[in-house]
Amino acid sequence: MHLGVILNRVFRTKYNPLFQYIVKHQNEIDKLYFILPLEDLTDASEVKRDYYHKVVKGFVNALDKHDIQPHIVTYEKLGELAETLALSHVLVAKDIMSYHKEIYDYPHVKKAFENHQVTVIGQRVNHYFEPTKTFNKQQQPYKVFTSFYKANRKDLVHTPKKNYQFKHLAQIAEKGLNQSDLNFKNNKDLEQLARKRWGEFLNGDIAHYDKLIDDVSQDFVSGLGKYLAYGLLDIREIINDLLEGYDSDETNYEGFIREVIFREFYYVLMTQYPEAATKSFSEKYRNMKWSYNKAHFEAWKKGQTGYPIVDAAMKKLNRTGYMHNRLRMIVSQFLTKNLFIDWTWGENYFRQNLIDYDNASNVHGWQWSASTGTDAVPYFRMFNPIRQSEKFDSNGYFIKSEIELFKEVPTHFIHNPTLYRSELYEKYNIEFDKDYPNSIVNHNESRKYVLEKFKSINKY
Repeated sequence: MHLGVILNRVFRTKYNPLFQYIVKHQNEIDKLYFILPLEDLTDASEVKRDYYHKVVKGFVNALDKHDIQPHIVTYEKLGELAETLALSHVLVAKDIMSYHKEIYDYPHVKKAFENHQVTVIGQRVNHYFEPTKTFNKQQQPYKVFTSFYKANRKDLVHTPKKNYQFKHLAQIAEKGLNQSDLNFKNNKDLEQLARKRWGEFLNGDIAHYDKLIDDVSQDFVSGLGKYLAYGLLDIREIINDLLEGYDSDETNYEGFIREVIFREFYYVLMTQYPEAATKSFSEKYRNMKWSYNKAHFEAWKKGQTGYPIVDAAMKKLNRTGYMHNRLRMIVSQFLTKNLFIDWTWGENYFRQNLIDYDNASNVHGWQWSASTGTDAVPYFRMFNPIRQSEKFDSNGYFIKSEIELFKEVPTHFIHNPTLYRSELYEKYNIEFDKDYPNSIVNHNESRKYVLEKFKSINKY
């Protein structure tokens, strides 16, 4: 066969199942081509777009050191390249859910290649579980995380390392051409950096994980979401490391393993219920009469809601493409509950901006906050952004790091500054609606409104 190996979002040289497949089936391969199709990120934030290109460049440079040069094209030219190379088969990652656009995912790409009479071979590269092997006794996917976790935790086992040599791969692979505008000189190997940072996390911050997981003022996070979104690290490699270190600190390691399994839970659900990407998982909420207040949405996006914890989180997202998981819950609850805006608006904004965007986790995270998803927060449980701020940024360190205006202001003023308008003006010359916005909604009033909306649906 004439095999094309599609490398997008599997940007790693180590523990790569695609390379392992080649070794295992080399006797069936007559011609071998590595292909890296580039995603169109014109509607993504500049931060997200730049990071994607940095990862691509680092990966291409790493391959070049092993004398491997892939064909680099846009997705729009993949079909044309397949015909030029006379491909009979392509090897494609079938479980990646971090592509920027839906048209790049496995079902769409599979159909496109088949339209060119190319046989598609799907390979699991980014998730631990085969979805159907996680089902309950009724052969249905679990819809409650705790049940999924208890049923599948025992199946996490040590996986042997992938066995392949780049010298051999380089000998059998044809050299490709760069048909893109990207310059591949002097770029960092982000796979190597990701592995280094992951090792540092295991040797340090994981010891504080269970205690400080929700403290938004401190950066006790692993960065793993970003590494997995670009395929810089292999999920089996991650599980191996966690199992190897487990006995040294069961509480913190188990807490982290639980979060990894949460990612698998959402992945399995998305494979079985793909409509959840745009529709409420719970059918009774699909006709919900959301607010579509564009002024409120713009204020939320820009970090101008008058609630500092929300505003600081959005400012950091816009600036860095990153947001702490606790903050994701706070801002998504604020949008869907306090502002009562359709969760799909927020989900799409996160897609455009989050460096570690993952469709399954993002969609189901938003539906959790909106109370429209599976195993979601009950509709009557609504975060108070002021209490969340007091609890998870008690000293105001995070807020002050993102909102310069409050840098010298005592902490007790900044969790609910609207309440202290006169004091902030008299003592710190902060004028509301000029220097900082008044809160755009009253939490207690919006809570009553949302409860009435949900109750009207749930009474039937």
